[in-house]
Order: sequence, then structure tokens, then C-alpha cells
Amino acid sequence: MASPKFTKPLSHRDGPLVWIDCEMTGLNHKKDRILEIAVLITNGNLEVVDDGVEFVIKTEKEVLDGMDPWCVDQHGRSGLTKACLDSPHDYASVYTSVMDYVRSWIPDQRVAILAGNSVHVDKLFLMEGMPDLIDHLHYRILDVSTLKELKYRWYPQVIRPTPLGTSHRALDDIRGSIAELQFYRDRIFKTQAEAQAAAGQPAPSS
Repeated sequence: MASPKFTKPLSHRDGPLVWIDCEMTGLNHKKDRILEIAVLITNGNLEVVDDGVEFVIKTEKEVLDGMDPWCVDQHGRSGLTKACLDSPHDYASVYTSVMDYVRSWIPDQRVAILAGNSVHVDKLFLMEGMPDLIDHLHYRILDVSTLKELKYRWYPQVIRPTPLGTSHRALDDIRGSIAELQFYRDRIFKTQAEAQAAAGQPAPSS
């Protein structure tokens, strides 16, 4: 849920994160297409600024019929395939809308970090199809899947409740990624006081 306290754009001091998830026709960024894109923005404390944006891109039937078998099955069951056929949004208008949304919250270039789960894949597609968006963001990324792998190897005793399932729709996947990162922060990462105590430093005064 968005926080009502966000009434003005974020700056570098806020540690902004631009959470992006794309659903594609496959994983080859040179030939496959983005079908759906969602964007949510948080500050560094993972507080969501608003409800975000989500767009389904108008896609021709022959393109959808040529998807790999996993995508044909998954996007068919999720309703995305039909949504792509019915969508009024072409790629160019979605590109413009996404850029306008990100710039409205983060006007300064290269202060926000791209975030998500296995978001390097999304970045490859965005570098091909939305280069101005990638140019607006910092070159670093925050990939929640890295923490997932580290938890598995270093903190196997920390059990994360099994998610209720993923719809493999873009906005739902982003919300799941933010919730996952919140879990790792709350259950694995030390608070400032704990970290300073472990380093033999005095706790910060309240």
C-alpha cells in the first residue's frame, strides 16, 4: 500500500528504487518482446510512493502463437495473452507513459536503482526497447534473487513462508519481490544498533 507521506519527488537522499517487472514472449532479448510492464517506486526503506503503473502492450496474434511453450501455457492461463490481443496500448505509448511516470517521481538522472527479481533479464529487454529508461537510472541494480541464494547458502535455518503463488502478472510479481526483500531485511539483516554492537561501537543515541 502506498504511503500518504509522499507528496513530492524523491531525491538521492531518499535512496529511491524503481521496481520493474516485465512479462515477455520468451527470454531472448534480441528477438522476443515485452508483453506487459509494471513499475512501482519505493524509497530506500521499501515504502511505496503510490500504486504504480502497469501496461499490457498490444501484440499481434501471430507473435503470441510463436511464443515458447512455457509462455503459451502460462500467459494463456493468466489471461495475459487475451489481454495483449485486446489492449489499446501500443509499445510507443507505453514507453512514453513509463518514462513520464518514473520522471515524475525521480526527475534527477542516475539516482534511482533498478530493482526486482532476476531483474538483469528485464534490464536486457529494456536496454533494447526502452533505452532512455535505462539511461535515466543508475547503472547498479538491486536483484532480490541474489539475497534468495545467499539466504539458502548462509541462513538455511531462516524459513520464509511459502508465497501464496504467483500470477506471473507484472504488478503482482513486483509486490512479491518487495515483500521478499522486506522479509530478508527483517529476519536476516542487523539493525543499526545490532551492527554497531557487533563492531564494538556504542549504540546511537535516541
